[in-house]
Amino acid sequence: MDRDITFNDYLRVAWSGRWLILVTTALGIIVGILVSVSHAGAYSATSRVFLGQAVSSQGVPLQTPLGTSLTQAGSVDITAAATAAAQQLGLPASEVVGHVHVSALLPVTAPSNALGVLLVTASNARPARAIQLANQTAQILVSQSSTNFAGEQQALEAQISQGKAEVARLTRQVNGLTAHGGAGAAVADGALLATVQSNLATAEISLAKYQQAEAPTVLVKAYRAATANPNSKRLQSIVLAGLVGFILGLIATFIWRGSPGARAAQS
Repeated sequence: MDRDITFNDYLRVAWSGRWLILVTTALGIIVGILVSVSHAGAYSATSRVFLGQAVSSQGVPLQTPLGTSLTQAGSVDITAAATAAAQQLGLPASEVVGHVHVSALLPVTAPSNALGVLLVTASNARPARAIQLANQTAQILVSQSSTNFAGEQQALEAQISQGKAEVARLTRQVNGLTAHGGAGAAVADGALLATVQSNLATAEISLAKYQQAEAPTVLVKAYRAATANPNSKRLQSIVLAGLVGFILGLIATFIWRGSPGARAAQS
């Protein structure tokens, strides 16, 4: 006569294949350990760069591919920059290609034309090397972008140099006229001197603004490398692999030994 299948029936079937379950569980744990060890040496380091903000001659910000957050990362030739960084550091290309990436750091609610910060992330089996590669690549990107802004800086520096020379010349001229009684001419040259000094101050402010807010720069250098597979994650991977092995062994046991219903009918 048939009887109801109980939980003990399932346990008896599982116990009959205990050695198979133990073997598959052990194999799963071994596989998990091997996978964790193979990824244990992956370290990543990230630096942050600003690729500059182009402005018009009137000081109005201009939208460019490198200056707009949504297009910035895609406009950067990261492979060329990383390869150049590897050559400067004396690293093989195999440690660079596919191991250096860029992404834009930008709040979700920011407008599409907002300025973004570019993240340069490098990964390597050695943490110190990952840091070097991230920082060197970031510096190369900044140097490449700086060529687009070199003309503006050179023009401001030339204007400041000329302004200082003109201020010095007019100051000597005004002092000389005052000393020799040329009050009228001194007043006229004094007014011109004030205008030149005002233009010089404006140029110096523009240069300072350019250097602090418009010029490409490395905002934050990478100073530490984080492992991509911390101990807690490695333990989780090993436990999960062991659990998968246990389940596979259990399934194989029920297939091999038969269903609890059939065994219960035979008892």
